[in-house]
Amino acid sequence: MLNRHFSIYLVAYILPAAVGFFAVTAYTRLLTPAEYGLYVVGISIAGILGAIFFAWIKLSVSRYQAMSAEVDFRGTAMVAFALTVVAMCAATPLVFLFRSDVSVGLVLASMFVAIMSNAVDVGQEFERAKLRPYRFAAISIVRSVSSVGFGLLGIWLGWGGMGLLAAFGLGSLAGIILNLVGDRTRIAGFSRRQFMQLARYGLPLTLAGLSVAIYSASDRLIVAWLLGKDAAGIFGVAADLPRQFMVMIASSVAAATVPLVFRSLAENNETTRERLNESLELLLVVVAPVAVWLALAADQVAGTLVGVDFRAGVSALLPTLVLARFFGIANQFYVQISFQLAERPFMLAAQSFLTLVVSVALMFALVGAYGIYGAALATFATEAIGFAVAVALMHRAHPVPFDIIRLVGVAASAAAMAGAILIARSQISGTGIVALIGVSIAGGVAYVAAAWLLNVANVRTLSLRFLRTFNRKALGV
Repeated sequence: MLNRHFSIYLVAYILPAAVGFFAVTAYTRLLTPAEYGLYVVGISIAGILGAIFFAWIKLSVSRYQAMSAEVDFRGTAMVAFALTVVAMCAATPLVFLFRSDVSVGLVLASMFVAIMSNAVDVGQEFERAKLRPYRFAAISIVRSVSSVGFGLLGIWLGWGGMGLLAAFGLGSLAGIILNLVGDRTRIAGFSRRQFMQLARYGLPLTLAGLSVAIYSASDRLIVAWLLGKDAAGIFGVAADLPRQFMVMIASSVAAATVPLVFRSLAENNETTRERLNESLELLLVVVAPVAVWLALAADQVAGTLVGVDFRAGVSALLPTLVLARFFGIANQFYVQISFQLAERPFMLAAQSFLTLVVSVALMFALVGAYGIYGAALATFATEAIGFAVAVALMHRAHPVPFDIIRLVGVAASAAAMAGAILIARSQISGTGIVALIGVSIAGGVAYVAAAWLLNVANVRTLSLRFLRTFNRKALGV
């Protein structure tokens, strides 16, 4: 089941990632860094709003619906979401009491994005918890394609960064409609007991979600404040490239594995441990080659995929931000599962808050000293410290395993890929599409060959089993 579900979730994240890459390529050619910077700021605000008001619903659903497949939490979650929207709208005027210079249009657009994107995300948590990967994939792809289509339309109409914000919200709305229309099962009514269960677990996690959202947005906001919107636009593109590929792929692993990990809690610790080992190995198998590719082929990636005004900055920042994102993925998609398994939400909140404090302090210090590259250094240092803190706290919650033997194979395969890319770069000149294809093929072939020889994640065993089955069917045996 794990391999089948993972392959579907991988498609559900890879296709939107590819669409997202196309979008970044188009947007950075059609918009100025300042216009893209406005979009970055708006999305950052929407992320903070989502963490403050909606994260508790998503995190609670992801746990309890997965553990209770026979119980329907949808009615309760819908009431909780509606009440939360009312609370957010009621609190919005307070923003203008404290900051009268804030753009009303930007705040309203960010609110629209926050409501729409979190509504579709809550729906996707139900699809994931109920082990319905095909519906999850369809909604994810429709949402992504719609967002880009609306975005290009907004740019054509001359709406700039505000057009991209509206497009993201409208794309999420398309996903919501597909979710509601496509699911014909009866939705259970509101349950006060379920609501209290979700609130007891989820509301403390609001602190963690808020810290994560502010951390995710603060780097761009601090860069915009200290260096201007142009720098924020460049930094935003450089930070978005690892997110488009690495985080999207990591999310596909989590979508397939985390519900199974939660369900294994009802069996025994050994089953849960094996599920966790599978999750970590699969996570690193798919994320490591992307990280190596983005970091070592940064010149070719930036020179091909982003606009001229962005290329030099993105190329310089990308290796550091990729390494930072790698630590962040290991933390978010593996180590932090420990706190959820142990139902210790305050540990997650404490770790996330400490990461936020470290990030803000390092951002102000290093951006002031080293400019935009200092922002990348601050992000890397913050993610490394956050990972170390999470590992330390994990031993007091539900310790997750690190099977060194499995991880050595992944590391060796990544090293083979790195060597192949470096050799290819020395032989191929230029930074255009031909150079990008050349280094990508060299690195990809080296990684796949090494992983097959070392039987990483049982890839050799599974491939040989598939070939034997295929040959028997072809011969009619």
